[in-house]
Amino acid sequence: RKMVWEEVALQGGNKLAGLCADRNGTVFVASAGSGEVMQLPVDEEGRELVPFGFTGGVPSSMAFDNENALFVADFAFKCVLSKPVDDTEWVPVVADYEGRQFFGPNSLCFSSNGTLFFTDSGPMGDTSLASPKGSVFCVSQEDRLLKPLALECLAHPSGIAARADGSVVFVAETMANRVLRFVRRANDVYHCSVYYQFNGGVGPTAVALDSQGRLFVARYEFAELGETSICGIIAILDDAGKLVMEVPAPGPEVLGMTIADAGDNGETLFVSEQSTGKVYALVVASLDEQ
Repeated sequence: RKMVWEEVALQGGNKLAGLCADRNGTVFVASAGSGEVMQLPVDEEGRELVPFGFTGGVPSSMAFDNENALFVADFAFKCVLSKPVDDTEWVPVVADYEGRQFFGPNSLCFSSNGTLFFTDSGPMGDTSLASPKGSVFCVSQEDRLLKPLALECLAHPSGIAARADGSVVFVAETMANRVLRFVRRANDVYHCSVYYQFNGGVGPTAVALDSQGRLFVARYEFAELGETSICGIIAILDDAGKLVMEVPAPGPEVLGMTIADAGDNGETLFVSEQSTGKVYALVVASLDEQ
């Protein structure tokens, strides 16, 4: 199926990674190569990313909490940083688990009650199939305790998305080429299983949920393989985990993805693609017309 991706950011940033939206639907992208969080241009004229915040490290992904404070997963600082709304300083929120430093938080998200979920993978290669030491953690709003959902057992856990109530969490385990699902049961214990196993390409790097409960999965491929190899793919799973659609991505190295409400068009899927250095958008409703 031929989809029309709109180029919404053509310039600015370096090594574009994670994407997120604030409560107003404004979209932001992590510029890992320049140590910045960038804002997507709002007007149609300028297609250049606007600097928003400088961590000075290697930001991989970010998310806004209920107070609209920005939280960033940073590979260089190996921690989750936060910046309150009116503050200029970044402060580390979590940097280690029981005295062991993280490899480098990759992606994060919040549930509606303020619980923070994040993956810890380090840069690609640090936690691999040969050394599956990646983790998934949460910090609950109530007790501020850091708890592992999966501890030092995953091969590059990257993208993460949670249902609003935090009862279900999806994680892209890139190097195992699969999506994991964590379900919260009695006693607040999360149980993990393989939700979907992919074949081909490198593996999933980003996940996002739409308002219908469908899971969008960005499947990454190395650009070095050239034009003849398969491109990146956006796979769409229904709420039962069945693959319902695959959409060609605008390039092979999709690292960031978010779904934001873009006003008149309704929900819009945004992806960042590293080999072109651009951010693209696709109206979600257009997929249902295919």
